[in-house]
Amino acid sequence: MSKPDDEKWQGLLSRSMPTFAADTVPPYGFMTATLAGLRMARQQQELERMGWRALLASVAALAITACITLSLNRTNANDLEPGVGNILQVENVPLS
Repeated sequence: MSKPDDEKWQGLLSRSMPTFAADTVPPYGFMTATLAGLRMARQQQELERMGWRALLASVAALAITACITLSLNRTNANDLEPGVGNILQVENVPLS
């Protein structure tokens, strides 16, 4: 390209710059909306993380409770509950 062609292109570009000036400036509230969206995404991730922790803690508590219950049932397998034992003894009591 020769020098006059460069000058023509530069002249055209300089005249078209005001046309694209609106594209270089973000719309009103764009930054605020973007930052709010990022904050909400971060809060959502924190809530999900807390939810998973709560779920795992409840599963662990359930497992511990089941282990304790099963271990107590194995140690007292032959013993009946007092109410059941009393009902079984009632049929041996004379009524008259």
